[in-house]
Amino acid sequence: MAEQHGAAGGTDAYEEMLQMQAQRLKVLKVQRGNPSLRAIEARAQKLFADEKVSLPPATQSTAFGGGYVGQDRLIWLVRTLLSWDRFGRECDPPAYGDPELDEWYDRWTAITAAKPARNRISAAPSSPTSEVRAVEGDVSLISPASEPTRDGGPVRGSGLSPTYSGLLEAGLYAVAGFFAHGRPVNAVAFSHDGRLLATADDDGTARLLDPATAQPVGNPLAEHRGDVFTVAFSPDGRLLATAGHDGTVRLWNPVTRQPSGQLLTGHTGPVFTVAFSPDGRLFATAGHDGTVRLWNPTTRQPTGQPLTGHTGPVLTVAFSPDGRLFATAGHDGTVRLWNPTTRQPTGQPLTQHTGPVSAVAFSPDGHLLATAGRDGTVRLWNPATRQPTGQPLTGHTGPVFTVAFSPDGTLATAGRDGTVRLWNPTTHQPTGQPLTGHTGPVSAVAFSPDGHLLATAGHDGTVRLWEQKARPLRPLSAGSLAERALRHAIQQGHQVMLPALETASTTGVVAFSPDGYLITTTHKGTVRLWDPATRKPIGDPLTGHTGTVRVVAFSPDGRLLATAGRDGTVRLWDPATRQPVGDLPAEHTEPVGTVAFSPDGRLLATAGRDGTVRLWDPATRQPAGDLPAEHTGPIDAVAFSPGRRLLATGDGDGTVRLWDLATRQPAGDLPAQHIGPVFTMAFSPDGTLLATAGHDGIVRLWNPTTRQPAGAPLTGHTSAVFTMAFSPDGTLLATAGHDGTVRLWNPTTRQPIGRPLTGHTSPVRAVAFSPDSSLLATGSGRRVQLWTVPRPGQRGA
Repeated sequence: MAEQHGAAGGTDAYEEMLQMQAQRLKVLKVQRGNPSLRAIEARAQKLFADEKVSLPPATQSTAFGGGYVGQDRLIWLVRTLLSWDRFGRECDPPAYGDPELDEWYDRWTAITAAKPARNRISAAPSSPTSEVRAVEGDVSLISPASEPTRDGGPVRGSGLSPTYSGLLEAGLYAVAGFFAHGRPVNAVAFSHDGRLLATADDDGTARLLDPATAQPVGNPLAEHRGDVFTVAFSPDGRLLATAGHDGTVRLWNPVTRQPSGQLLTGHTGPVFTVAFSPDGRLFATAGHDGTVRLWNPTTRQPTGQPLTGHTGPVLTVAFSPDGRLFATAGHDGTVRLWNPTTRQPTGQPLTQHTGPVSAVAFSPDGHLLATAGRDGTVRLWNPATRQPTGQPLTGHTGPVFTVAFSPDGTLATAGRDGTVRLWNPTTHQPTGQPLTGHTGPVSAVAFSPDGHLLATAGHDGTVRLWEQKARPLRPLSAGSLAERALRHAIQQGHQVMLPALETASTTGVVAFSPDGYLITTTHKGTVRLWDPATRKPIGDPLTGHTGTVRVVAFSPDGRLLATAGRDGTVRLWDPATRQPVGDLPAEHTEPVGTVAFSPDGRLLATAGRDGTVRLWDPATRQPAGDLPAEHTGPIDAVAFSPGRRLLATGDGDGTVRLWDLATRQPAGDLPAQHIGPVFTMAFSPDGTLLATAGHDGIVRLWNPTTRQPAGAPLTGHTSAVFTMAFSPDGTLLATAGHDGTVRLWNPTTRQPIGRPLTGHTSPVRAVAFSPDSSLLATGSGRRVQLWTVPRPGQRGA
């Protein structure tokens, strides 16, 4: 039984490592301009023609979806992605042997070593232990044979060691190395690529360390007069900000380790905290004078007047992952949320801590805000509703000084008691035993971007690096038989129907926001935001329409929500505050049936029963030109191509028309093949396909360049098709309609994926994929059904 348990743990660790690699690939793809799978395939063929490289979308989907690919294909994919710079412009890829590829080689080697094999039992002999000594200014790495556990005991050997099996199950961290400063360390921060670790020290310096070796990189950065309290890297890694007791903020080039521009002044006392916005266009500072200041890192100038509201020193600041909020907290015991664009507070302060609040941090998906304070508690909040989620996290025996989320959502906390604690923020329960080793208060924690390392530092003058031996397993890896059966079904690629979300009246539209929230509309003219995980509404509904809301659309950056419907109005909202931004002028003379944002968010198209298509500038809410009145009937569908070159429209007589957005003139019609109205259309994410469907129940795929059919029609629905959506990764097309079924298709092979999804008892009028392509929402009657979506490598035809 012990051997079987070990094998299961190894399989789980292997799957988790693949998911880590997939997440890193997705991040890299976004950082390089988010090219389509077809663009990656074409770029690879061009770059590596001599190697006869083939990177078809199927191979890419396997890698991005957490499947195993060979070393050659992984490195080809990484080199191809690195052949675009951060602005999406082409550049030379790194050569073989370039240090930039080392992490990918190492990760692939580790994954391959962990890959389960039949009848393989991993057992290695114990090796001699090595003593760990901390000498000021020196580093001693701990050998794998003597990695201390969190309760201080050594782990000898590997594979079948009972203690090591426990580490795998609990996802424990073991010490990988440490650096002894000799003076208290106030803060730590990883660079965006995880290759540097910055520390803020009591001796007036900031230091750069190499996390791989725990060795210092160059000389300390010594310009501050007095303690350095905080350090932060810009998102692109080109700047390092430091601030401290002397009231100044300094920017550095972390490569040359030289100051970058003049020091920033304005605060009238010590500066305790600094944070960059996710897009790097702003950074915030705060300190003893009780003010929060926003700066432009390019010009080194403040943006607007200082933000006031706190009645004492401000100790901490953090931006939400989407950049639409930032949180501040301090000595007055309050946590305040701000809109960085308007520079105004959003709602009332959060006031449940009974003493100063030392730290704030947003979860990676932005759905949680963690706060910690001198009262010894850690509290979790929903930033959208500004309400606490569950009871406080307790366990520390004194003030909590620091909090940080890992990329997978694990929460780390530390404080005066010298322990570091890991928590599952969903269950509010600790993960394993506390990490011990520091001999004094722990003032800082930080996770590396890939989540493999946790850095901790404190008053004992040491910086400790803890390596994750296996990621904490999700709750479904243990527990009841039902939970394990559910996880197995998902892993085997089955589409699992999750509990439904019940609405107060008939659902009109379902859509996901870019950050993963769910939007529904009803026939009573309301729009509501939901948490798809808990199926609970968030805040009050959006009201204002006087009739059924027929369509919604999010801007690509998620900062605007457009709604329209039977009352003929188009309204714009701020999804973060759920407040109206304004209405578009009343140009349509009949109900509006469709709206769509252009991929760059600079245009909004609206159309409806009056047969007109109107273009708007969503920033000014003013017309941006109309398309000629070519349609002779109601227009029920519009869609922008991913490159914003084309706009497709479909009308009541079955016509599908393409428009050149540069000239605002028709670019040709698709051959007349639909019989009756076209109700829905969608471009594939890479723009190579346009899908259309309508009253005749036929789903047709087209090549928008040639305006010719792309293969045979997709048949199966027995009546009108009302709605469709491509998955964001482009590997699935979902269609639904009057027959009450939802069908999934492989757009490349034109074949159905599995059996139709059934369960709705009335026509299905809405389908939407979550941003990560893992969930499908379908709306019918008063029910919104949620389904799991299998990864590409798990789908059967």
